[in-house]
Amino acid sequence: ICTSNSALQPKGTRHTKPQLSLRHSQAAGIMAKGYRSPAAQLSAMKRNWPAFEGSKRANGLLIWTGMLQPKAQSYVVRILWHPKVMALPYAFVLEPKLKPRKGGTFEEIPHLIFDGDEPEFSALCLFDPDGNEWSPSDLIAETTLPWVSEWLVYYELWHLFGEWLGPGIGFESIADMRLAEVRKLRSEAE
Repeated sequence: ICTSNSALQPKGTRHTKPQLSLRHSQAAGIMAKGYRSPAAQLSAMKRNWPAFEGSKRANGLLIWTGMLQPKAQSYVVRILWHPKVMALPYAFVLEPKLKPRKGGTFEEIPHLIFDGDEPEFSALCLFDPDGNEWSPSDLIAETTLPWVSEWLVYYELWHLFGEWLGPGIGFESIADMRLAEVRKLRSEAE
């Protein structure tokens, strides 16, 4: 499961100024292994996803915002990546905001990097945290954005059927993880 990283999404930032979670020394190691330059990332995104607006901030943060319509619903999504300090790009659904199933809670939404303060602004969990599924040598246009589109298809199906039909590692949601913890504690108490 992807868990909350409050350093990544501080309250009130609304995904525009993340406090980046990777220490500088770790980032230097990533850079030494090779990566696609910001110019290459921006160019590939412009070529492959022309409806997405991309920019590079003065501090090096790369931002893309655009619309996807993987199936029934259109979504405005944002991708953030700072190649010198973030191990992975992060993706957020801006519009319509994420929402739980009818009668459910945000904690039940599968595969989120859950933001407990503002759950509707949680990042999408697109990568196995231990699986090395993405590296800075990958193009975001060829990996992350297609994975966002796929995640949104499964999100729509989850709303219809109540089950995450896509791939995943570990617990599907914070609620599932908490239920497993409670069951374990109960069995230990018996």
